[in-house]
Amino acid sequence: MGNLRPVIWQEAFIKAVDEPDRETLARLIREAEMAIVQRRRQLENPANYRDEVRAMKLATLAMDSIKAQKLGGVRNLTLLKDCCSFQKSA
Repeated sequence: MGNLRPVIWQEAFIKAVDEPDRETLARLIREAEMAIVQRRRQLENPANYRDEVRAMKLATLAMDSIKAQKLGGVRNLTLLKDCCSFQKSA
């Protein structure tokens, strides 16, 4: 996932939220979370990408909710914390 286009994480997120199969959903959520982490690392100056950073935070919150509701999984507090702290630095 070297040099991600900004929309890669968005495409991964959309695939995940539209997936009815639980196993595939779990895999797609992991992929979307990884894409968000990779994209955040690419942003040298988050203030220049304030809207995208906010969208990543909202996507992370949505996936956290989906995991809890549809997968009965635990919340990814590390990713959520990282995303929220990244938002504050933007």
